[in-house]
Amino acid sequence: MNKTILTRGQQELAEKNLYVVPRVIHKYIIVNDSLFGFEYEDLYQEGCVWLCKAAASFREEMGAPFSAYAEKVVTNGLRTYCRLMYGKQQRVCIIPLHADLESDLFALDQSPDCRQQDAIIAEADTMQLLHDIKQQYTGTVWLGIEAIELKIKGYSGKEIAAMYGVKPNLVGAWISRAKNKLKQNDSFMGYFQYPTEKAS
Repeated sequence: MNKTILTRGQQELAEKNLYVVPRVIHKYIIVNDSLFGFEYEDLYQEGCVWLCKAAASFREEMGAPFSAYAEKVVTNGLRTYCRLMYGKQQRVCIIPLHADLESDLFALDQSPDCRQQDAIIAEADTMQLLHDIKQQYTGTVWLGIEAIELKIKGYSGKEIAAMYGVKPNLVGAWISRAKNKLKQNDSFMGYFQYPTEKAS
């Protein structure tokens, strides 16, 4: 969903709900003009990107009004963006994925204590890594990596399936195929080595 192309109807839906972005920023995000990426204009621009993604993935059969759905998507998107920006500024790479890719990758999704700095940085670095690696793929693998990103953000398989208008088992198949490809990707797996292994 990085290259979001909206229909005219989706554009109008996003335009009518632009108020969702500043509402989310004021409710959930701390604006800091002294930190790169945390100024209000930067946050607003990023929020608008996620609002467009919400418009592109919204389905009326979800049973919720678009404003509520958009608020959730924009909130999760901005939180992820803030973690990524924080991780870049700290220039710390703490990714506890050196054991088993499948179990450890999703273990991040089950670390709700965001007050722990290492957990935040680990999630941010992993999201950035997945985002970069995703550009190497297309089709099912690309969708699978995006589904993994959404899982890390806190979405369930059922919620992800609803975004794409498919059955949950299909999303599971995407993720399975993506994980197999990621395990074969030297650049990706290289991040999960201990520093001493990387240096040798």
